[in-house]
Amino acid sequence: MAYNPIPTITGVPEDGQEGVVIKSAPQHVSRIGFTKVVSNGVDTEWGALVGSIGSGMGVNQTGGNLVITSGTTARSETIIRSDASWKGGVRMRVRSFLSQRIANNNFFAELVDVIGDGLTYSIGSATAITVTIPSNPFTTDNVGQSMYIGGFSGTGTFLSGRYPIASVSGNDVTFTVSAFAVGTGTCSLFGWNYYQLLYSGTTVTNALFDTQRKGYATGFGSPATINTTNTPGHIAIVTGNDLESAFSDKLVASVAGTANELIRATRSENVPDDATLRMQLRIVNGSTAPASNTTWTVGFISVSNYAAQDISIRDVRTSSTSPLPMELLRSISLAISSLPTLATVTTVGTVSSSTPVTPTVTNGTINSGASTNATLIKATAGTLWSIVITNINASARYVKLYNLTVAPTVGTSTPVLTIAVPPNGTIQVDGGANGLRFSTGISLAITGLGPDSDTTAVTALETKVILNYT
Repeated sequence: MAYNPIPTITGVPEDGQEGVVIKSAPQHVSRIGFTKVVSNGVDTEWGALVGSIGSGMGVNQTGGNLVITSGTTARSETIIRSDASWKGGVRMRVRSFLSQRIANNNFFAELVDVIGDGLTYSIGSATAITVTIPSNPFTTDNVGQSMYIGGFSGTGTFLSGRYPIASVSGNDVTFTVSAFAVGTGTCSLFGWNYYQLLYSGTTVTNALFDTQRKGYATGFGSPATINTTNTPGHIAIVTGNDLESAFSDKLVASVAGTANELIRATRSENVPDDATLRMQLRIVNGSTAPASNTTWTVGFISVSNYAAQDISIRDVRTSSTSPLPMELLRSISLAISSLPTLATVTTVGTVSSSTPVTPTVTNGTINSGASTNATLIKATAGTLWSIVITNINASARYVKLYNLTVAPTVGTSTPVLTIAVPPNGTIQVDGGANGLRFSTGISLAITGLGPDSDTTAVTALETKVILNYT
């Protein structure tokens, strides 16, 4: 946690200068559930199998879940894809668990673009496969870029995977592969752009996350630590917008006061927020057969679109890995009426005059640390003109202001103003022409719950506070 004063500026907004009221476009949320019983397939109201179910594998909707079994056939693959697609700011949530984690099982939950299905392939050698794409969008400029080849049906030896383009000639695109054998048939091309979550290996608290844009990926890197994929599993959350992406997860259920959603991995490049993507579940067995059958139980999937909206506050542009709905509030009374169950206010002090003043204003910024963030802002009497708070956590966060000359003792000191910031949200409180008067001093804390006595620490860098005060 750091407090960084910004050089002083002179003046406050002139009378009559009102802010523009902004209302974000509503999110479009697609919820995929599995209440309908379906054998050997999925509900056609939301999606379909790409090709057929892989050899030895199973796909059924039963008991309110999508139940997929891996079987023990080497190189077998099953692809399930949504009919709906999304572009721009996106958030995918997948609740699932695995019966075991063993070698040579790969379970993907992803958002991908689709180049084509049922495309003709010809495997010319162990290291080259040529796929014919009608009205081929790729040229020699795309050589070196990668995408996934899967959904194979035909002869030869092949393995679904991410492969680079070696050459392009007309509608024929040749990829560099490994350990294939000569044959022909049809396949699918997808994932030139993707957000991808992969459960593989033998550790139930590990997952891999990556993004790719136009054939270039950052790479999986080290596995991210998650809650668990053992029963009852977890909820995986993937977000992407404005060149930022994050993978987080949360417990299926938690007790009050327990930290729930936590960011596990991020990507700040190769983010495909300008591509049209479809949700896809995919199981791929490795070139060596798994030792036993694994069951992947998916409880629900949701994918939401939201309108990206840049916000500039005194020339400071906010940035996060999650959507930030913005509320512009003209006064404390508006904040209370907007959030009756989240914010509480007590009197800060008495304003000595109703005549507007023109003070010298100090700006300061606080980025939360992994603590309750007890911070002294000003050790003498002062006036708070405005405060802007951004929260990128999936739970509300509480900024508490104190009329003290020292940093507060969080949980013991009594705040005079508590401001609740909604999940993935931004709040601005404007003190008006006369500001909010602190007769002794100004200090603050940031906590996970609202009561004055709460001492719940927040996560580092999840909450940002910008203050204007004298």
